[in-house]
Amino acid sequence: PDGCKAIFRLSLSLVGLLSKKELKTINFTDATSWWNAIKAITLSPTFSFQKHLDKKVYPRFGKATRRYPKRRVLSRMIRYNEQWALDNMPVYIDQTPPKPMGYIPGKPIILAKPASVRSNLVKWLPVALKSTKLDLIYSTENDGRSLSSFYEKCKRTKHTIVLIEAMTKSSNNKVIIGMFASQSWNVHPTSYGDGECFLFRADPDAKCFHWTPDFSSGFDDIENQVIREQFMVARNEYLAMGANADGTNGLRLDQDLNQGESYPALGFGNEPLAGENMKSFEVGTVEVYRLVRDVDGKAVDGEVDDSVWNLGGM
Repeated sequence: PDGCKAIFRLSLSLVGLLSKKELKTINFTDATSWWNAIKAITLSPTFSFQKHLDKKVYPRFGKATRRYPKRRVLSRMIRYNEQWALDNMPVYIDQTPPKPMGYIPGKPIILAKPASVRSNLVKWLPVALKSTKLDLIYSTENDGRSLSSFYEKCKRTKHTIVLIEAMTKSSNNKVIIGMFASQSWNVHPTSYGDGECFLFRADPDAKCFHWTPDFSSGFDDIENQVIREQFMVARNEYLAMGANADGTNGLRLDQDLNQGESYPALGFGNEPLAGENMKSFEVGTVEVYRLVRDVDGKAVDGEVDDSVWNLGGM
């Protein structure tokens, strides 16, 4: 913004070189005509920037000359022209869908195959993780349908996307929902994770539900604050993201990955992900993806030291 203002200030001073007679011949109707006039002035063979500085910035021998506009004058002119632009210029909103995330080929991906799903994911990810590809590390179709297999495949990887196929009453109508985890999925006695975690529905009616803090609560509302910060819950019996005082979760899967549930959760403000009338649902395919960098194909979390996970000597 500061650079744009500097250019605008310079352009105003250049227009100030024109006489009233010359100004009457120019019709500033939009941004294009404005900059065309500036280019016509500066690209003229008779234009000299040094003469402009000599003539406009420094007075000579006490003579009254027109100077480079002062900051307060320019600020007033900028405000006026910005308001004019808001009132008169059409507003263009870029509705071009984002480029879908890529994925590592050669693996039997199912739920992330549609480009629309991967386009939505790249919109929702943190900025630092947008230039990444999906790499399948767990699938119920290939690795078994159990939480123990899930944890085994995911325990070394932060920043994972879990895609879940929620089976509706109609076999022809399946919903793809999921969650983004900022930490690795490991059985843990307490909740963990952070505010980067989010819940989403990828298809149909794609929506993302990011976690938001509650600054209005005081010290007397510690219990609700603790519940609000249950980002990731990983037990032997179930895994979940988001929580409520009544024990329900924003998204929860059972031990066999056959049953799931989704309720509005504190902090996430989500809808029941599978549908308002489907707070509990049967689970079809479950897939977990890690993120690898586009530039070199390496995991965003770097190389994993296997010795960290070798606890045999302890």
